[in-house]
Amino acid sequence: MTMKRNTRMAAGITAAAAAMLAGLALSPAAMAAGATITLNGADGNSLAGHTFNVYQIGTYTDQILNGTQISSLGVRGTAASNAWAADAIAIANAYDPSTGDDIAKVYGYDDAGNIANIKMDSQTRQLRNISKALSQSTRKPAAIQGGANLTTTQSTLTINVPAEGLYYITDSAGNPIMIGTKSGNANIMKNDAKDPQWRTLGTAVVKSKSMRVDKKVQVQRNGATVGKDGTTNDPVGVTVGDTVTNTVEVTVPNKQAASAVKFKLVDQPKGQTYVKGSLSVRLKNAPRTDITADAIVYDGTTQNNAKSIPGDPTLKTADNRPADPDLAIPSGGWGIDGRNLLDKYSNRTIVITYRMTVDKASITDPANNTVHTYGTFTDGVRFTTITDQDKADIKAYDFTLRKVDAGNVNTLLDGARFQIQRDGKWMNLDWNTGKWSDAANQGSATVFVTGDTNHDGTADNRDDASQRGLIRFKGLGYGTYTVVETKEPAGYASYAKPTFTVTIDDAGTSIQYRGTGVVPNLTSRLDNNTVQVKNVANLTQLPQTGGVLAFAFWLACAMPLFAIGGTMAVRGARNRRDALMLTHDGGNPAV
Repeated sequence: MTMKRNTRMAAGITAAAAAMLAGLALSPAAMAAGATITLNGADGNSLAGHTFNVYQIGTYTDQILNGTQISSLGVRGTAASNAWAADAIAIANAYDPSTGDDIAKVYGYDDAGNIANIKMDSQTRQLRNISKALSQSTRKPAAIQGGANLTTTQSTLTINVPAEGLYYITDSAGNPIMIGTKSGNANIMKNDAKDPQWRTLGTAVVKSKSMRVDKKVQVQRNGATVGKDGTTNDPVGVTVGDTVTNTVEVTVPNKQAASAVKFKLVDQPKGQTYVKGSLSVRLKNAPRTDITADAIVYDGTTQNNAKSIPGDPTLKTADNRPADPDLAIPSGGWGIDGRNLLDKYSNRTIVITYRMTVDKASITDPANNTVHTYGTFTDGVRFTTITDQDKADIKAYDFTLRKVDAGNVNTLLDGARFQIQRDGKWMNLDWNTGKWSDAANQGSATVFVTGDTNHDGTADNRDDASQRGLIRFKGLGYGTYTVVETKEPAGYASYAKPTFTVTIDDAGTSIQYRGTGVVPNLTSRLDNNTVQVKNVANLTQLPQTGGVLAFAFWLACAMPLFAIGGTMAVRGARNRRDALMLTHDGGNPAV
């Protein structure tokens, strides 16, 4: 039967287009023979991975147009589409024993028209129900010609449809869409006469059942806290043993519009360990809104005393596989069962903050942790789990100190002792774990000895001979370090012990060395990861180290000796003169 409508009909079509509220922008459109429907990926995202099937609910009749505006029209179904619509209405009305959300059958409308009659603004529950029921119905007809299993790798897909009317489009990676085509040149309509908003027809934005997550490592840089992505373009360098703060931003799946039924997260670390009890959750843009109590946190031992988040075996995919399996909690990581977050904060962005201790990292083998998100959705028949992940790498860097004789740089020197400090604090290194920590004072800080490869405090025949004169400082991150020679090698001057700074950036590609001691030119950069440090055996070697300061230091040290020598020479000359005078006077010079 033909269903005729005025602007209320236009409202029904728009309502039908919005029936999906499942995170998809549902727009009705009017269409003529040879017309099209255009699907656009949300925020310009590609539609790759989506498979669409297009079904006709009904065609337009009795359109009244005003330029680009549709004033009123009718929707009429075919025998097959009306049978499908009637079955779907019965299914939808059976979801709840209450009749408050039933889809009414209106006199003068066929069943396709009854679906189009649902109002977008006030009957959102009916729209959700019919959208799900149309998928569940066994009376669903075949897809339109040329409208089965449509795919694309682009952000836009244009679909040719046989006639102007109302269509139902299923999406393998999203929710179904009810959309009306344009009618001739008219491409906008209102929900009803009182609605001030005009809605575009013939196009829909496909918002997938997706899980988008953004993870950052928070670190101090130049006096400010910054979030680093831990990628090649935004690297982060951290000293092994440090504890860093991580943040994860993720939007809780839309339970109402997207039919989300499960929400879980798992953090999988490598070379890091979660600081248990440090995790907190808040709403984005609401820093004082702590919702941690609504997150069911698992860390393998202390929280919930479990090593996996249980799944629901009753949720099956289209091929009857489990759609919601158990999720194991990785060693040193954590997991969140977000069922309470899904209930309370659907479609809200949350910020998860937690701390990780860096246990092991290098430039070639970074520490990292990957946050995995899992959202399980249903279209009323099957369940689909959509995942996303984001990884942040943390690198640490090494440099080698090469100790040489100032007079011959090919002579490597064992036995020189060094200590290192950062931000004014002396540092300790645990030789077994490779972790750095702050020492209470210089006396308790680690002493590094050139040539001491077994770390027993001396360089002898028990050490690796190939490492003579070397110290390798490992696992250092972003920052400036001061390295101080505290004891010179045997036979070398104690008054010219070198001190230098090492400055490392987040990428570790431009490590800088700068001498800062009394004789700064004792330090030189051989390459990005090697600094050469000289020792002098005597004052005459100081000018050989180069630079005005070295020469000035040599002069400063030498002048007192020159003065002493001059005084001794004058005194000797005077003594000789006195002796001659005594001889000439007949005195006894031996007296």
